[in-house]
Amino acid sequence: MISYYNNTTTMAVPIYQSDGSIIGLDMERLTVQIVLELLTLGILWLLSVIGNILVCVVIYRSRRMQSTTNYFVVSLAGADLAIAFVCVPFIASRVSTNNWMVGQLVCKLVRFFQYLVPCINMYVLVAICIDRFYTIIYPLSFKVTRGTAKRLIAFSWVFASVLCFFNFYFFDVLPSPTRSDTGICPTYIPVSDWPGIVYTLCVVIFQYFTPLVILAVGYTRVFKYIWKAGWGPRPIQRTMNAVPRTKVKMVKMLIVVTYSSVLCYAPFYVVQLWFCFDPHSLYDPTVFIFTAWLVLSTGVAKPFIYLCYNSNFRRGCKEVFCMSTMKCYRSNTYAITNASLISKKNHVGIMDAGITDLGTRSPDSPTRAFNRAPLVEKSAWPLSGTMPSTYL
Repeated sequence: MISYYNNTTTMAVPIYQSDGSIIGLDMERLTVQIVLELLTLGILWLLSVIGNILVCVVIYRSRRMQSTTNYFVVSLAGADLAIAFVCVPFIASRVSTNNWMVGQLVCKLVRFFQYLVPCINMYVLVAICIDRFYTIIYPLSFKVTRGTAKRLIAFSWVFASVLCFFNFYFFDVLPSPTRSDTGICPTYIPVSDWPGIVYTLCVVIFQYFTPLVILAVGYTRVFKYIWKAGWGPRPIQRTMNAVPRTKVKMVKMLIVVTYSSVLCYAPFYVVQLWFCFDPHSLYDPTVFIFTAWLVLSTGVAKPFIYLCYNSNFRRGCKEVFCMSTMKCYRSNTYAITNASLISKKNHVGIMDAGITDLGTRSPDSPTRAFNRAPLVEKSAWPLSGTMPSTYL
């Protein structure tokens, strides 16, 4: 427990001495700075929500995009939507009022999702790297099926939830040292004793550095396999590539997504590690706000990257907004995978051919649809008799 004392009174009043972030959160801030931070947060939130919902809708409605890789993409979009809806509103209220007004349970929940989402995204990116590694280098030895993709996604969410569950123990709403009736939700994992230090190190190692090493090794192997071929001691640039061009474009897109996310998450974990070793120096809450904004910006960057690199996603976006030459989305735009109620009532049996007494077919006969004689008579040029009798 952190203790503090106030020198103006004879009573022992707590004042936080070992946590510089608590003192920083209690400081008054300029109105212009608060307005700029809220405006930036609002823009990031709006773009993140629209972009990730659009990703989910396009992949769900378009059968051509329902691949194993896009299962991982939907998981990334869902995690980004979770942090946008769960964390951002309460962080915005904290920034605008300089007070935590929503209680202790919400404080624990917000910090839980704040650490959960980057962890989920990092391990889902590792799963994508494994998928691309075996698809490109060892396509015949192992294939990530849809079932395997779902299991990898479930493992990422469960492992991240277990690792971040301890945030419910470490985070509590603390009273302000200088203002009465004001609460403070800590921004970093408290490191006043050794359990906090150990947990902080575990979070940084297992949530960031371990996935980062796997991603670096995996994509380095894929990059060397696709773009370079070694002949003797001097590697040369590969000109006749055995890897299909579509897979190469997909790898480029995923590499850009991966390393943009890694770079945006880096300040968040670096600042957390810095606070672990020097908790007295981080007084300014702007540092935490900047890192939180970068984490949120990954949810904005991914849809734009898909839009730039994936033609199917661009086509799907146009069809969603009815901007394509194709019709707007309907339930039967692509392929019907489930039997409808009407088709279940259909049956095969003997039907009346509609032959009249004179030996001709009646106008209501269903076989008239397959009669080519009227088509031959009306055509400007006689149709060849060698053409097949049935056609689509």
